[in-house]
Amino acid sequence: MRTSIFAAVGLLATGSNAASAMANACVKPNCMNDAAATQVANNFGSLISAYSNASANAYLTTDFTDYSDSVDTLINSGCPNGPAVLGTATFTSRDAYEAGQGSQPNITFQLLNVWHNCDVVTLRWRGPLPNPNIASGPSTQTPVVGLIVLQTKFNGYANAEPFLIQTVYSEFNSGSWLYDLGVFQPNCSSGGVTNTSSAANATKRDEHVLSGGAHRIDSKFFGESSE
Repeated sequence: MRTSIFAAVGLLATGSNAASAMANACVKPNCMNDAAATQVANNFGSLISAYSNASANAYLTTDFTDYSDSVDTLINSGCPNGPAVLGTATFTSRDAYEAGQGSQPNITFQLLNVWHNCDVVTLRWRGPLPNPNIASGPSTQTPVVGLIVLQTKFNGYANAEPFLIQTVYSEFNSGSWLYDLGVFQPNCSSGGVTNTSSAANATKRDEHVLSGGAHRIDSKFFGESSE
């Protein structure tokens, strides 16, 4: 009887250890919690709403890579044969990102939702005023809403930024943004909606410069900076 009890206890212990080992195998070390994920999301948002090279250096890895066909569509002014090739990386390093983003005026950025796993943050955001130069666009702008996936790299809990952003996948409704910028002017009739781009709008397209492998969007594309 006693032998049976000891055997049963041994089996329970073995099963418990196996379950614990399986649970630990499913958890990566140095996983971010909700607060860390929100910090990462807000860090990236600040690079859009209040950019500085110091912040980019603090929040991004040196091998930072950014993929966004939506941004490339803006660079190309909506044209399929522009300088930015859809489906390829928009920025292939932190320096390239700083050269491109650093030349743009800040825009409004509202963080709507944040989700995360161990080292990836997914966020949903909204830009109520995509064109900071309200005189150059329509009287009423349409908000831009997008989704961003941020792959991070653990930087150590002793640092101010325990998780650095290494790779970004970002898409948003660039069609609305092109409208807000005045690049496209829709012709909306009572019988339906027909989107057209007039020849006059072609003259509004700015020259886009590729420098050092980075796609630089001229600040006039988004409207002049308020500074």
